[in-house]
Amino acid sequence: YLNFVVPGIVIMVVMQVTYQNISESLIFMKQIGSFNDYLISPISRIEILISFLLASIFIGLFVGIINIFFLKIFVKFNSINYFFIFYYLIITSLIFSSIGSIVGFLFFTWDVQQSVHNFIVIPISYLSGTFFSINSVNLKWIFFFKFNPFYKIVNNFRQSFYDRNNIIINEELMLFFITFLFVIISIIIFKKGYRVIY
Repeated sequence: YLNFVVPGIVIMVVMQVTYQNISESLIFMKQIGSFNDYLISPISRIEILISFLLASIFIGLFVGIINIFFLKIFVKFNSINYFFIFYYLIITSLIFSSIGSIVGFLFFTWDVQQSVHNFIVIPISYLSGTFFSINSVNLKWIFFFKFNPFYKIVNNFRQSFYDRNNIIINEELMLFFITFLFVIISIIIFKKGYRVIY
């Protein structure tokens, strides 16, 4: 059972950390006024966003690797596909850091940031097959998981610990589209400067 749960714990932590890191940083900087220093710097707002996203991706990778390292003390995996592990850690970090950048850029209070975390990010991370198998779900709810991109991320990340070599094109295209969508939305919001730049 621990072999099943450990990958779920790792990806859940990465989801929450990457969202919180960038959203908290942006809101904190706006509250103390230091975000204006970024805005008057001779770089574009897109470059500012890219730097935040890259930092969040590195944090997600670091947190994921550290968790895998320590949890492997308690659980032994015979074959691990490190390429897919890094791939899904990067995809997850990019999606949730994009969500965090949207929330951090649009809103100014911790209430909204924590509301999104408590009512969107945490339910996504818990209800996407993190601690349970799809086989334990009532049949009438299985459709929810089949079309849930976050379940695909968790499930594919878990399979990476069992030397997953096959690629399902439809799933990967869906994950690429979801990632691309969130990144594009965050780029548009940063470029427009909604509620921050007038």
